[in-house]
Amino acid sequence: MKFRIAFLLVTLLAGPAFADELQGNCDVRFLATSTLHDFSGTARSRTFAAPLSKDAAGRRTLPAVEVLFPVSEMRTGNESRDTKMREMFQADRHPVIRAVARNIDAEAFRERLRKDAGGTMPIEATLAIRGVERKIPATAGNWREEGDRISFDVEFPLSLKEFDLKPPSVLGLIRVGDRVVVKGTIAVTVRGTP
Repeated sequence: MKFRIAFLLVTLLAGPAFADELQGNCDVRFLATSTLHDFSGTARSRTFAAPLSKDAAGRRTLPAVEVLFPVSEMRTGNESRDTKMREMFQADRHPVIRAVARNIDAEAFRERLRKDAGGTMPIEATLAIRGVERKIPATAGNWREEGDRISFDVEFPLSLKEFDLKPPSVLGLIRVGDRVVVKGTIAVTVRGTP
């Protein structure tokens, strides 16, 4: 569910003037509720690459950033719960969750988060789960730069029902809640040739 975080990768576009590509990954943590107790889980994206372009005004943009999260690698620390989660996602037929952000003004994104240290910025991306695509509003913040490495945090709420997912249950008594909070960190390396 943190998959949406993938779209935040677009912020990485703020690298050196000679950069022509961003390469990175996204680590997410999802927080869920159930009638028994709250729980969390983790997921890590596959490594992704996003080429940088320039728009008509000469500003660096990311035409598209796609981040994929393998469902089989999502973990909650409870094997039984993980099995039910993979069944809910129909991992055998839909092995990845895909997050995509398009037409990102990389320079504006970087400038805003650098200027307002500790502030956040809204981001919109498309999340695809089990063949169902929805736009999701997220926030980005906690921008960090060190050499050619950039990272930032993202967060968004997710409704399982909006993706036609039936929350798992145990004996019909213990049910997972519909709302899940996804928090992630996107880290990228800016690549290019001088």
